[in-house]
Amino acid sequence: MHPEIQTVANEIGNICSPKHIYLVSRKEDTAGTLVSFKLALVVSDKVESISELECALYAKVDCDYPFDLVLYRESEWNTLCADQRTFAWKIAQTGSVLL
Repeated sequence: MHPEIQTVANEIGNICSPKHIYLVSRKEDTAGTLVSFKLALVVSDKVESISELECALYAKVDCDYPFDLVLYRESEWNTLCADQRTFAWKIAQTGSVLL
């Protein structure tokens, strides 16, 4: 695990206390140097606005590498994880749990 990815996951955990954070993917150049990564967050159903939370996280988390976030409310995540046709199901099967 690249330390910058875990640092970002830890910062996000401190900001919004998600139920889970998954590493969805990471891209490296031909030399094996990290280029970018994608995280999925499962947050409480009590979060009023997913889009506002997403914007706040991008604004507050500083990282030397480009990263993407995918956010799910817990109830939405639980429903989607049961359906093999969804991205959430794929994340649950192949993603690495960071938090």
